[in-house]
Amino acid sequence: MTAFGAPSAAADRTTPDGEGQRHPRLVVVPSSGGRPPDLSPKPGRGPAAGHPRRSVLGRLHRLLSAFDHEHPHLTLSDLSRRSGLPLTTTHRMVGELLSLGMLDRTDEDLLCIGVDLWNFGLLAPKTHGLQRVALPFMQDLYSTTGFPVHLGIPDGQRITTVESLRPRGPGNERPRIGQRDPYHVVAVGMALLAFQDPATQQRYLSRLEERQGTGADAAGTVRAALAETRTAGYSVNNNRTFPRVGIGAPILDRQGRPVAAISIVVPEGTTNTPYGLLVRSTARSIQRTALEQHIPLPAEPGTGRPGSTASDSGGAHS
Repeated sequence: MTAFGAPSAAADRTTPDGEGQRHPRLVVVPSSGGRPPDLSPKPGRGPAAGHPRRSVLGRLHRLLSAFDHEHPHLTLSDLSRRSGLPLTTTHRMVGELLSLGMLDRTDEDLLCIGVDLWNFGLLAPKTHGLQRVALPFMQDLYSTTGFPVHLGIPDGQRITTVESLRPRGPGNERPRIGQRDPYHVVAVGMALLAFQDPATQQRYLSRLEERQGTGADAAGTVRAALAETRTAGYSVNNNRTFPRVGIGAPILDRQGRPVAAISIVVPEGTTNTPYGLLVRSTARSIQRTALEQHIPLPAEPGTGRPGSTASDSGGAHS
């Protein structure tokens, strides 16, 4: 038998609504030979047994993340299913997001991302200035060749496509704006990774070794391709574009650190060298213009350093 003693002291507690109350603190005193009662949460009960309650922002993120390039338009029930939120919660949040302009409806009454949310995305500092500088040069490259042209920036262990010019028609849908790919599977990623510092490259290659990839995913294959890219000044890659070939070149800051890359996708059997030199020249023109106009260049995520500007010390790369 276990005895419960009288409250030994009153402890100040704060309730979830923020108002302080005083609750007695009970002291559990086991009797001789006994053991205290098990006060731990029972299986299947309480937050510890299931998923913790998500914040409003967490639920909002899940809701918006349900949209992607393969699912740009969703019904309410599809949105609920893909986000993992209850239908009633989804219905309530969608109503608010529609009124705020962050979601919109198509003529078929399907839900899609709204213009206001798109406008917020345009202000992302990683792309805002550089994208504005790069676009005229990308348009010139596209007009000259007629082939798809892409701009990508580093995003952790992946590359994110932030601008894309491509003709309409089958086979020209990849990559899309907002698409994220591992560095080694796209030309812009290889162009960026090849000009990273050796320690960063080795960390990436070590992860590939741990996964024991084969073929184009093998660490040895990627290592050799990085060396070729650094020597030539541009990358050649067809992992995502086969049978077509992606050719990419980096955009560097004043210290020679890669902050973005552009690529062109050429038909199979095309001689790569002339296009490689053309892409490399275009990347350097973007780089030089960004520095001359004091455009902040995006920082590599995780480095903790701000984007470089033309006021940084060091010689310009052109």
